[in-house]
Amino acid sequence: MTGIRKILSLCIVLLTLTSCIQVDTAVKVNKDGSGLIEETFLMKKDFLEQMKKMAEEMAKSMGQTLTENKDNTAPPQVGDSNKKPERFTIFDEAKLKERVKDMGEGVTYLRGVKAAAGDYEGYRAIYAFTDINKVRINQNSGEKIPSGPQQGNADDKGEKKYITFAFTKGKPSELVIRIPESKSTRDPEHLSDEMKPSQDNDNSQEEMPEQVKGIFQGMKIAMSLAVDGNILETNATYREGSKITLMEIDFGKLIETPEQLKKLSQSKPKTIEELTALIRNVPGIKVDVNREIKIRFDR
Repeated sequence: MTGIRKILSLCIVLLTLTSCIQVDTAVKVNKDGSGLIEETFLMKKDFLEQMKKMAEEMAKSMGQTLTENKDNTAPPQVGDSNKKPERFTIFDEAKLKERVKDMGEGVTYLRGVKAAAGDYEGYRAIYAFTDINKVRINQNSGEKIPSGPQQGNADDKGEKKYITFAFTKGKPSELVIRIPESKSTRDPEHLSDEMKPSQDNDNSQEEMPEQVKGIFQGMKIAMSLAVDGNILETNATYREGSKITLMEIDFGKLIETPEQLKKLSQSKPKTIEELTALIRNVPGIKVDVNREIKIRFDR
């Protein structure tokens, strides 16, 4: 498992995950630089039930009774004796509204709704922004995982590395998406050492899919950007019409191809170009490794 983790760390911030999740972040940019961010976060229902039971057990041990969070206000934190603890819920509008502070100037929360798909449930939230130049998006999906009962504001769920943007209005307009660097992308020669297969267990690559299948089956992470117009020119690796995919990882498909995982972990790309070619045809992986993705578009 070490090999594939290191490959993905070249492209995205290492995810701090406690269970199977699905995250989809879609940015839509208008011709004047304004736009929307639509975020869908889903978590496996059985894990959510476990978290609810933990909250109930903890309240019971403290001699308290959980109340319904009818107004979507933030749950009480440790030391807050003026408010009764509330039942755990993944859809917490107070926290969703609070997150605009970390998304940049001019970002506002529009609305949110509960969402479900199969044995997953969660929320869909929509944010608006007035100027894409001031927007920043944290690549770390771990920040979206709800805190457990009585954990307080657990903001430290992995390092924050932000995707930022530079937009110039015109005919055509130009948009640059800046992806934060990792050590490996700054120093391509470091890729060889980082991607060596683990020596701890000669059979680790063959055993890995069976060991993690229950955890990663169904887990998906995606991030995309669409412009309001026609893309005239772009260096994006994955493009479909006016939409480009920054990242799309389907862990379920990935762990079903152990031979591909073994190939990935044993490969030693020395440049970003070699890495791009290596992962291009791997089922379940679409990751643009360009540090700057440029788009020229017009109506």
